[in-house]
Amino acid sequence: MYQPHRDRPSARSRRPLAPPSRPRAALLSGLVALTAIGATGCGGGDAGARQESENRTIAFDSCSRTVELDRLPQRVAITTDAIADTLFELGVGDRIVAKTRGESAPAPELKERLAALPSLGTRNPGVEALVGAKPDLLITDQVEKVSGKLGSPSIAELEKLGIATYVVGGGCAADLREDTSGLEALDGDIRQLGTIFGVEARAQKLAEKMNGRLDDVRRQVAQEPRTKVAKLSQVAGRLYVTSGGLSDDVIERAGGTNVFADLPGQFAPVSPEQIVERDPQSIIVDNFTATTTGENEAIAYLDRTFPTVEAVKKQRVLVIDAAKSGARGSTRPVEGVAEIARFLHPSTSRSQ
Repeated sequence: MYQPHRDRPSARSRRPLAPPSRPRAALLSGLVALTAIGATGCGGGDAGARQESENRTIAFDSCSRTVELDRLPQRVAITTDAIADTLFELGVGDRIVAKTRGESAPAPELKERLAALPSLGTRNPGVEALVGAKPDLLITDQVEKVSGKLGSPSIAELEKLGIATYVVGGGCAADLREDTSGLEALDGDIRQLGTIFGVEARAQKLAEKMNGRLDDVRRQVAQEPRTKVAKLSQVAGRLYVTSGGLSDDVIERAGGTNVFADLPGQFAPVSPEQIVERDPQSIIVDNFTATTTGENEAIAYLDRTFPTVEAVKKQRVLVIDAAKSGARGSTRPVEGVAEIARFLHPSTSRSQ
């Protein structure tokens, strides 16, 4: 069985990454399961995902706690589809056994596969659903989803069930409106997940690949004039703008300047009049469904609501998969940096 050890304060101070927790009884037989899983996955064959030792002690940090496991997790639950992106890149995506719908749509190539998984709930995982899924590890993008509120279990309750919890980078803030961590947390997530699943070499290559793509964009936009950008979202009928955190970092790395960066937190509610007053040169809109219908509806809303804003008049509008602009624990925001850079600076497109 997995024997998670009592949490203790982390001996090391880290950047705002987000690590995991402690798993439960392994229900799959070791090498057989690892071999089968390693041979599949969206990220290619998992020859590099071979575990060095199934019985070694695994230690990792999660929200200022150090957690130790005595076996590699085999059954994983996730609280947003976008987390699957990184797990498949690491060759362990086939270990996902259940998920919540979360706030982000799945990557197109994973849509059917993830749709077939048991549901843990719309946003926060339910205790009964988790018990039924029998995960060893729960990976979440927000600690609030495992806070014991709104019907979700707390990390302590999960521990009693023998389920480890890993909170991805930037997701440890009790109030995410106050969080300001950016894409640097993804590097930490990739390396921590490499440790958790025993795929350190593969994680190293993935981290280098992601950092390399970001470096390429940085060089390409370095000499370009920065564009004034507003990034909008509509949630429950209210209009929000990105004001900080991961989404703001994506904009800045793509060569934009966020015209609402002076507002507190990561996201701020605004009125249409505030958009008109700041008159951004370009507008980016989150498409939470990542569908053509969602894109058409967003453009129609902008045309109807902001006909005098420069970005709308000049059709300087990008409707983007919301996961690419700010999904924690996912590799898609790196794609988002490149896509937004091409949108803001078309002259760089030929070199990307």
